[in-house]
Amino acid sequence: MNETKSLIRGALIIALGLLVPTVFHLTSVSGSIFLPMHLPILAGAAFVNPWIALIAGALTPLTSAIATGMPPLFPIAFLMAFELAAYGWTMSWLINKRRINVYAALVVSMLVGRVVLGLAAVVTTSVFAVQLNPVMYMKGAILTGLPGMALQLLVVPVLIKALSSSLQLRRG
Repeated sequence: MNETKSLIRGALIIALGLLVPTVFHLTSVSGSIFLPMHLPILAGAAFVNPWIALIAGALTPLTSAIATGMPPLFPIAFLMAFELAAYGWTMSWLINKRRINVYAALVVSMLVGRVVLGLAAVVTTSVFAVQLNPVMYMKGAILTGLPGMALQLLVVPVLIKALSSSLQLRRG
């Protein structure tokens, strides 16, 4: 894939990462429960190289925090930047470089992202003296986000399949 197309796709991932949570919030659906920002990162990562996916993942929560106030910039968007960067890079690398099944890539990416989120929480509390208990934060993030994780497992593979079919039709 040429670099211009990859950059445009990366920008589209970021734009969707701003739009999808906004739609969820407009319908009074909680972002911390359904994790709408994660959907475009995980699905979009299949269509860009790992570094573009990493950058899109890192920039999306920070851009959203600045543009919409959701999530709060520090520490939440800051921590999410690490988590979503890990999601993007891992998902793209597993699908595009290792040719791993989408479901397996998704599960591994979700696990890696949560581990990175936990590590970022530990470092952030240590370096910035943030009043946040990393263990309780992770417990809350995982338990509260269970519906969102289920949504990711249901929706992301379908989105990737639909977009893959659509993109192949346009090439031919």
